[in-house]
This record gives sequence, structure tokens and C-alpha cells, in this order.
Amino acid sequence: MARAMTDAESISIPLEFMAKWMTQYKTWYHFVLESYRSRFEELLTTVDHIAFRNMDERLLFYLKGQKETLRSNKLYLSNTEIASDLNSSREVITRLMKKLADRHLIRLDRNYIEILSLEF
Repeated sequence: MARAMTDAESISIPLEFMAKWMTQYKTWYHFVLESYRSRFEELLTTVDHIAFRNMDERLLFYLKGQKETLRSNKLYLSNTEIASDLNSSREVITRLMKKLADRHLIRLDRNYIEILSLEF
């Protein structure tokens, strides 16, 4: 599943081109392998976090990742969206976000979350 957080364009490459390009172009071959490797590392990190981390640690990691990905301290995400991404309930995320706001790590606004500092 993919969700665009900003305006984006996507392309779809037919499978027959993929096979041909893999043998014909070394750069394409390396790009595809690097993409698979990167996604696999993300999967392993996710499994590690689900199995061995508390939800507050997972939430901090998630917020840091969103900040880096979007290159912005303002995240236009609802607690429901975050809960869905972290396989948790909205109530748990809301409680943890309130704790982060009380510690002045984030500022909660009606339409966005502003990251002040995620280092503690």
C-alpha cells in the first residue's frame, strides 16, 4: 500500500519491459535490486519495532521518519492515520501524543503536528 503525502506522479512499467531492461541495462538492474533491498530493510525494521519496542518508542521513530521523509517539522496527519500506520488504536496514539506535547517535544494543533524536538 502506498499513500502520497504531497502531490506526486506515478508510472507503471509493463512486466515485459522489466525483464528486458534487467538484462539490457545494468543501471536499471542495480536500481531494482537496491529498491528491493531498501524495502526489505524497512520490513525488518518494522518487525523489530513491533516485536521488541514499546508503542511510545515506535511513535517517536514514526514521527522522526515522517519528518525526514517530508523534510518538514509540520506533519499533516491525524491520530487515526498514525494509529492505522502503527497498527494501534487512536486512543493510544492520542494519549501518547499528549504526553509528547506535555514534554514539549511536539506541538499539537487542530490540523497538524509540529515537531519541536524528538531528542530526549
